[in-house]
Amino acid sequence: MYGYAGNILRVDLSCGKVSYEPLTEELVHNYIGGRGFGAYYVYKEVPAGADPYGPDNILVFASGPFAGLFLPSGAKTSISAKSPATGLYGDSNIGGHLAGELKYAGIDAIIVGGKAQTPSYLLIDDDRVEIRGADHIWGQGAIKAEEVLKEELGDEFQIATIGPAGETGVVFACINHDLGRQAGRCGMGAVMGSKNLKAIAVRGTRGVPVADIAGLKNVATNMFRELLANPGLKAWQDLGLAQVTTWANSIAALPTRNFRQNFYEDVNGLSGELMKDTIVVGDKACFACPMATGKLCKASFRGKTVLVEGPEYETTALIGSNCALRSIEEVAFANYVCDELGLDTISAGNVVAFAM
Repeated sequence: MYGYAGNILRVDLSCGKVSYEPLTEELVHNYIGGRGFGAYYVYKEVPAGADPYGPDNILVFASGPFAGLFLPSGAKTSISAKSPATGLYGDSNIGGHLAGELKYAGIDAIIVGGKAQTPSYLLIDDDRVEIRGADHIWGQGAIKAEEVLKEELGDEFQIATIGPAGETGVVFACINHDLGRQAGRCGMGAVMGSKNLKAIAVRGTRGVPVADIAGLKNVATNMFRELLANPGLKAWQDLGLAQVTTWANSIAALPTRNFRQNFYEDVNGLSGELMKDTIVVGDKACFACPMATGKLCKASFRGKTVLVEGPEYETTALIGSNCALRSIEEVAFANYVCDELGLDTISAGNVVAFAM
Protein backbone atom coordinates (compact mmCIF):
# COMPACT_ATOMS: atom_id res chain seq x y z
CA MET A 1 0.00 0.00 0.00
CA TYR A 2 1.36 3.38 -0.98
CA GLY A 3 2.14 5.77 1.86
CA TYR A 4 2.37 2.99 4.43
CA ALA A 5 5.20 0.81 5.72
CA GLY A 6 2.88 -2.19 5.88
CA ASN A 7 3.58 -3.40 9.43
CA ILE A 8 2.16 -3.21 12.94
CA LEU A 9 4.70 -3.89 15.71
CA ARG A 10 3.35 -5.61 18.82
CA VAL A 11 5.29 -5.48 22.08
CA ASP A 12 4.26 -7.57 25.10
CA LEU A 13 6.33 -6.21 27.96
CA SER A 14 5.11 -8.85 30.42
CA CYS A 15 6.80 -11.70 28.57
CA GLY A 16 9.33 -9.69 26.57
CA LYS A 17 7.90 -10.75 23.21
CA VAL A 18 7.92 -8.62 20.06
CA SER A 19 6.20 -9.55 16.80
CA TYR A 20 5.00 -8.03 13.54
CA GLU A 21 1.64 -8.35 11.86
CA PRO A 22 0.73 -7.04 8.40
CA LEU A 23 -1.21 -3.83 7.97
CA THR A 24 -4.45 -4.70 6.21
CA GLU A 25 -6.16 -2.76 3.45
CA GLU A 26 -9.41 -2.97 5.41
CA LEU A 27 -7.85 -1.19 8.41
CA VAL A 28 -6.38 1.51 6.16
CA HIS A 29 -9.65 2.00 4.30
CA ASN A 30 -11.73 2.29 7.46
CA TYR A 31 -9.38 4.15 9.81
CA ILE A 32 -6.64 5.76 7.62
CA GLY A 33 -3.94 5.96 10.33
CA GLY A 34 -2.86 7.90 13.41
CA ARG A 35 -5.78 8.49 15.78
CA GLY A 36 -7.97 6.18 13.69
CA PHE A 37 -5.62 3.25 14.24
CA GLY A 38 -5.32 4.09 17.94
CA ALA A 39 -9.08 4.27 18.50
CA TYR A 40 -9.62 1.01 16.62
CA TYR A 41 -7.12 -1.00 18.64
CA VAL A 42 -7.99 0.51 22.04
CA TYR A 43 -11.72 -0.13 21.61
CA LYS A 44 -11.10 -3.59 20.17
CA GLU A 45 -8.49 -4.89 22.59
CA VAL A 46 -8.80 -3.17 25.98
CA PRO A 47 -11.34 -5.12 28.09
CA ALA A 48 -14.31 -3.32 29.59
CA GLY A 49 -13.49 -2.18 33.11
CA ALA A 50 -9.74 -2.50 32.60
CA ASP A 51 -7.54 -0.49 34.94
CA PRO A 52 -5.84 2.28 32.91
CA TYR A 53 -2.70 1.58 34.95
CA GLY A 54 -3.00 -2.20 34.52
CA PRO A 55 -1.28 -4.54 32.06
CA ASP A 56 -4.51 -5.05 30.11
CA ASN A 57 -4.42 -1.46 28.88
CA ILE A 58 -2.51 -0.92 25.65
CA LEU A 59 -0.55 2.09 24.41
CA VAL A 60 -0.69 2.71 20.67
CA PHE A 61 1.79 4.89 18.76
CA ALA A 62 0.60 5.47 15.20
CA SER A 63 1.51 7.68 12.25
CA GLY A 64 -0.53 8.70 9.22
CA PRO A 65 -0.09 8.16 5.46
CA PHE A 66 1.84 11.45 4.98
CA ALA A 67 4.44 10.66 7.66
CA GLY A 68 7.97 10.51 6.30
CA LEU A 69 7.03 12.21 3.02
CA PHE A 70 8.19 15.70 2.08
CA LEU A 71 4.75 17.16 2.68
CA PRO A 72 3.63 19.68 5.30
CA SER A 73 1.23 18.58 8.04
CA GLY A 74 2.36 14.95 8.14
CA ALA A 75 4.63 15.00 11.20
CA LYS A 76 2.22 14.02 13.97
CA THR A 77 2.38 10.79 15.95
CA SER A 78 -0.89 9.90 17.67
CA ILE A 79 -0.67 8.11 21.04
CA SER A 80 -3.78 6.34 22.35
CA ALA A 81 -4.85 4.31 25.39
CA LYS A 82 -7.54 4.11 28.04
CA SER A 83 -7.00 7.38 29.87
CA PRO A 84 -6.19 7.37 33.61
CA ALA A 85 -7.50 10.95 33.72
CA THR A 86 -11.00 10.09 32.49
CA GLY A 87 -11.36 6.31 32.52
CA LEU A 88 -12.41 6.58 28.89
CA TYR A 89 -10.65 6.39 25.54
CA GLY A 90 -7.93 9.01 25.32
CA ASP A 91 -5.37 10.16 22.78
CA SER A 92 -2.74 12.81 22.41
CA ASN A 93 -0.40 13.71 19.60
CA ILE A 94 3.15 14.87 19.28
CA GLY A 95 5.06 16.66 16.53
CA GLY A 96 8.76 16.52 15.76
CA HIS A 97 10.33 13.65 13.82
CA LEU A 98 9.10 10.44 15.44
CA ALA A 99 6.32 9.67 12.94
CA GLY A 100 8.61 9.71 9.93
CA GLU A 101 11.28 7.68 11.70
CA LEU A 102 8.75 4.97 12.56
CA LYS A 103 7.80 4.80 8.89
CA TYR A 104 11.47 4.58 7.89
CA ALA A 105 11.85 1.66 10.32
CA GLY A 106 9.03 -0.13 8.50
CA ILE A 107 6.34 0.51 11.14
CA ASP A 108 2.92 2.17 10.85
CA ALA A 109 1.95 1.59 14.48
CA ILE A 110 3.32 0.16 17.73
CA ILE A 111 0.95 -1.58 20.14
CA VAL A 112 2.48 -1.88 23.62
CA GLY A 113 0.80 -4.16 26.15
CA GLY A 114 1.62 -5.81 29.45
CA LYS A 115 4.08 -4.51 32.02
CA ALA A 116 7.84 -4.95 32.21
CA GLN A 117 9.16 -6.41 35.46
CA THR A 118 11.84 -3.74 35.69
CA PRO A 119 12.35 -0.27 34.15
CA SER A 120 12.87 -0.73 30.42
CA TYR A 121 13.06 1.06 27.10
CA LEU A 122 12.21 -0.12 23.61
CA LEU A 123 14.92 0.03 20.95
CA ILE A 124 13.90 -0.10 17.29
CA ASP A 125 16.73 -0.03 14.77
CA ASP A 126 15.21 -1.03 11.42
CA ASP A 127 14.44 -4.77 11.82
CA ARG A 128 16.19 -5.03 15.20
CA VAL A 129 13.75 -4.63 18.08
CA GLU A 130 14.94 -5.04 21.67
CA ILE A 131 13.54 -4.45 25.15
CA ARG A 132 16.45 -3.04 27.13
CA GLY A 133 16.98 -2.16 30.76
CA ALA A 134 16.40 1.46 31.74
CA ASP A 135 17.57 1.51 35.36
CA HIS A 136 20.22 4.10 34.46
CA ILE A 137 17.62 6.62 33.25
CA TRP A 138 14.69 5.76 35.52
CA GLY A 139 14.01 8.69 37.81
CA GLN A 140 15.70 11.16 35.48
CA GLY A 141 13.91 14.05 33.81
CA ALA A 142 12.38 13.43 30.40
CA ILE A 143 14.79 15.78 28.62
CA LYS A 144 17.81 14.42 30.49
CA ALA A 145 16.82 10.84 29.69
CA GLU A 146 16.55 11.67 25.99
CA GLU A 147 19.97 13.29 26.07
CA VAL A 148 21.48 10.21 27.74
CA LEU A 149 19.96 7.84 25.18
CA LYS A 150 21.07 10.00 22.26
CA GLU A 151 24.60 9.96 23.64
CA GLU A 152 24.46 6.17 23.98
CA LEU A 153 22.71 5.31 20.71
CA GLY A 154 23.43 8.20 18.37
CA ASP A 155 21.83 11.54 17.63
CA GLU A 156 19.98 10.13 14.61
CA PHE A 157 17.65 8.13 16.88
CA GLN A 158 14.24 9.70 17.44
CA ILE A 159 13.22 9.20 21.06
CA ALA A 160 10.04 9.48 23.14
CA THR A 161 10.46 9.56 26.92
CA ILE A 162 8.58 10.08 30.15
CA GLY A 163 9.67 11.94 33.26
CA PRO A 164 9.16 11.23 36.98
CA ALA A 165 5.49 12.25 36.64
CA GLY A 166 4.84 9.37 34.26
CA GLU A 167 6.85 6.96 36.39
CA THR A 168 4.71 7.76 39.44
CA GLY A 169 1.37 7.76 37.65
CA VAL A 170 0.38 11.45 37.67
CA VAL A 171 -2.87 11.53 35.70
CA PHE A 172 -1.70 14.44 33.52
CA ALA A 173 1.76 13.06 32.81
CA CYS A 174 2.86 13.54 29.21
CA ILE A 175 5.19 11.86 26.73
CA ASN A 176 8.12 13.99 25.57
CA HIS A 177 10.03 13.95 22.30
CA ASP A 178 12.63 15.97 20.45
CA LEU A 179 13.90 17.66 23.62
CA GLY A 180 10.83 19.80 24.12
CA ARG A 181 7.71 18.52 22.35
CA GLN A 182 4.94 16.83 24.29
CA ALA A 183 1.93 14.59 23.88
CA GLY A 184 0.32 16.36 26.79
CA ARG A 185 -3.32 15.43 27.16
CA CYS A 186 -5.15 12.43 28.66
CA GLY A 187 -2.25 11.08 30.75
CA MET A 188 -0.53 8.97 28.11
CA GLY A 189 2.75 9.38 30.04
CA ALA A 190 1.14 7.78 33.09
CA VAL A 191 0.09 4.76 31.00
CA MET A 192 3.62 4.46 29.66
CA GLY A 193 5.03 4.68 33.18
CA SER A 194 2.58 2.07 34.49
CA LYS A 195 4.20 -0.34 32.05
CA ASN A 196 7.69 0.43 33.38
CA LEU A 197 8.51 1.79 29.93
CA LYS A 198 10.79 4.81 30.16
CA ALA A 199 11.42 5.45 26.48
CA ILE A 200 11.10 4.35 22.87
CA ALA A 201 14.10 4.97 20.60
CA VAL A 202 13.71 4.58 16.83
CA ARG A 203 16.05 4.67 13.85
CA GLY A 204 15.05 3.66 10.33
CA THR A 205 16.74 3.70 6.94
CA ARG A 206 13.98 2.56 4.59
CA GLY A 207 11.91 4.56 2.16
CA VAL A 208 8.15 5.03 1.93
CA PRO A 209 6.38 3.52 -1.09
CA VAL A 210 4.85 6.16 -3.37
CA ALA A 211 2.70 5.52 -6.43
CA ASP A 212 3.86 8.56 -8.41
CA ILE A 213 7.06 10.21 -7.17
CA ALA A 214 7.00 12.94 -9.83
CA GLY A 215 3.36 13.69 -9.02
CA LEU A 216 4.08 13.81 -5.30
CA LYS A 217 6.99 16.16 -5.86
CA ASN A 218 4.78 18.45 -7.93
CA VAL A 219 2.03 18.51 -5.28
CA ALA A 220 4.55 19.13 -2.50
CA THR A 221 6.25 21.94 -4.43
CA ASN A 222 2.94 23.68 -5.01
CA MET A 223 1.94 23.29 -1.37
CA PHE A 224 5.18 24.81 -0.13
CA ARG A 225 4.94 27.66 -2.65
CA GLU A 226 1.42 28.51 -1.52
CA LEU A 227 2.37 28.35 2.14
CA LEU A 228 5.47 30.49 1.71
CA ALA A 229 3.50 33.06 -0.31
CA ASN A 230 0.71 33.34 2.27
CA PRO A 231 0.90 36.75 3.97
CA GLY A 232 -0.13 35.22 7.29
CA LEU A 233 2.89 32.91 7.45
CA LYS A 234 5.42 35.48 8.66
CA ALA A 235 3.67 36.09 11.98
CA TRP A 236 3.74 32.37 12.73
CA GLN A 237 7.39 32.13 11.78
CA ASP A 238 8.30 35.18 13.85
CA LEU A 239 6.27 34.52 16.99
CA GLY A 240 4.81 31.04 16.74
CA LEU A 241 1.81 30.31 18.93
CA ALA A 242 3.02 32.96 21.38
CA GLN A 243 1.31 35.54 19.15
CA VAL A 244 -2.08 34.29 20.37
CA THR A 245 -1.61 35.55 23.95
CA THR A 246 -2.28 39.25 23.39
CA TRP A 247 -5.03 38.50 20.86
CA ALA A 248 -6.86 36.26 23.36
CA ASN A 249 -6.58 39.03 25.94
CA SER A 250 -7.94 41.60 23.47
CA ILE A 251 -11.16 39.61 23.02
CA ALA A 252 -11.46 38.86 26.77
CA ALA A 253 -10.67 35.16 26.37
CA LEU A 254 -7.37 34.82 28.26
CA PRO A 255 -7.55 32.49 31.31
CA THR A 256 -6.66 34.68 34.29
CA ARG A 257 -6.37 33.93 38.03
CA ASN A 258 -7.79 30.42 37.95
CA PHE A 259 -10.29 31.36 35.23
CA ARG A 260 -12.02 33.82 37.57
CA GLN A 261 -11.25 36.52 35.01
CA ASN A 262 -10.76 36.60 31.26
CA PHE A 263 -8.57 39.69 30.89
CA TYR A 264 -5.05 40.14 32.26
CA GLU A 265 -3.82 43.65 32.94
CA ASP A 266 -0.16 42.56 32.84
CA VAL A 267 -0.38 40.71 29.52
CA ASN A 268 2.38 42.80 27.91
CA GLY A 269 4.89 41.05 30.15
CA LEU A 270 3.79 37.74 28.61
CA SER A 271 3.50 38.79 24.96
CA GLY A 272 5.03 36.98 22.05
CA GLU A 273 6.75 40.17 20.96
CA LEU A 274 8.50 40.53 24.32
CA MET A 275 9.37 36.85 24.30
CA LYS A 276 11.01 37.19 20.87
CA ASP A 277 12.96 40.30 21.89
CA THR A 278 14.22 38.98 25.24
CA ILE A 279 14.53 35.19 25.50
CA VAL A 280 14.16 33.55 22.06
CA VAL A 281 17.49 32.25 20.74
CA GLY A 282 16.35 30.14 17.78
CA ASP A 283 13.55 28.55 15.77
CA LYS A 284 12.56 24.89 15.56
CA ALA A 285 10.31 23.02 13.13
CA CYS A 286 8.61 19.66 12.87
CA PHE A 287 9.44 17.41 9.93
CA ALA A 288 8.87 19.19 6.59
CA CYS A 289 7.11 22.16 8.21
CA PRO A 290 7.87 25.63 6.78
CA MET A 291 6.29 27.45 9.72
CA ALA A 292 8.92 26.64 12.36
CA THR A 293 6.63 27.78 15.16
CA GLY A 294 8.79 26.17 17.85
CA LYS A 295 10.84 28.80 19.67
CA LEU A 296 13.98 27.89 21.59
CA CYS A 297 14.30 30.14 24.61
CA LYS A 298 16.96 30.74 27.23
CA ALA A 299 15.48 31.43 30.64
CA SER A 300 17.06 32.11 34.03
CA PHE A 301 15.58 31.84 37.51
CA ARG A 302 17.37 32.07 40.85
CA GLY A 303 20.78 31.60 39.30
CA LYS A 304 19.92 28.67 37.02
CA THR A 305 19.76 29.12 33.24
CA VAL A 306 18.01 26.60 31.00
CA LEU A 307 17.24 26.10 27.31
CA VAL A 308 13.61 25.27 26.63
CA GLU A 309 11.31 24.96 23.64
CA GLY A 310 8.44 27.33 24.24
CA PRO A 311 6.40 28.56 25.91
CA GLU A 312 3.57 28.38 23.41
CA TYR A 313 0.22 30.05 23.98
CA GLU A 314 -1.35 27.30 26.09
CA THR A 315 1.56 27.30 28.53
CA THR A 316 1.71 31.10 28.73
CA ALA A 317 -2.03 31.25 29.38
CA LEU A 318 -2.30 28.47 31.96
CA ILE A 319 1.00 28.92 33.79
CA GLY A 320 1.28 32.65 33.09
CA SER A 321 -1.90 34.69 33.33
CA ASN A 322 -3.89 31.91 35.00
CA CYS A 323 -1.32 31.90 37.82
CA ALA A 324 -0.86 35.70 37.64
CA LEU A 325 2.80 35.54 36.61
CA ARG A 326 4.07 38.77 35.08
CA SER A 327 7.31 37.62 33.43
CA ILE A 328 7.57 35.56 30.24
CA GLU A 329 10.98 34.39 31.44
CA GLU A 330 9.42 32.94 34.60
CA VAL A 331 6.81 31.19 32.44
CA ALA A 332 9.57 29.76 30.21
CA PHE A 333 11.47 28.46 33.24
CA ALA A 334 8.30 26.84 34.63
CA ASN A 335 7.78 25.33 31.15
CA TYR A 336 11.22 23.72 31.43
CA VAL A 337 10.48 22.33 34.90
CA CYS A 338 7.25 20.75 33.64
CA ASP A 339 9.05 19.31 30.60
CA GLU A 340 11.69 17.67 32.79
CA LEU A 341 9.10 16.27 35.18
CA GLY A 342 6.99 15.13 32.24
CA LEU A 343 3.94 17.18 33.22
CA ASP A 344 1.36 18.61 30.85
CA THR A 345 1.73 22.38 31.27
CA ILE A 346 -1.99 23.02 30.70
CA SER A 347 -3.13 20.80 33.57
CA ALA A 348 -0.15 21.76 35.73
CA GLY A 349 -1.05 25.44 35.39
CA ASN A 350 -4.68 24.70 36.24
CA VAL A 351 -3.74 22.74 39.36
CA VAL A 352 -1.35 25.43 40.61
CA ALA A 353 -3.88 28.21 39.93
CA PHE A 354 -6.56 26.29 41.81
CA ALA A 355 -4.21 25.78 44.77
CA MET A 356 -3.37 29.49 44.81
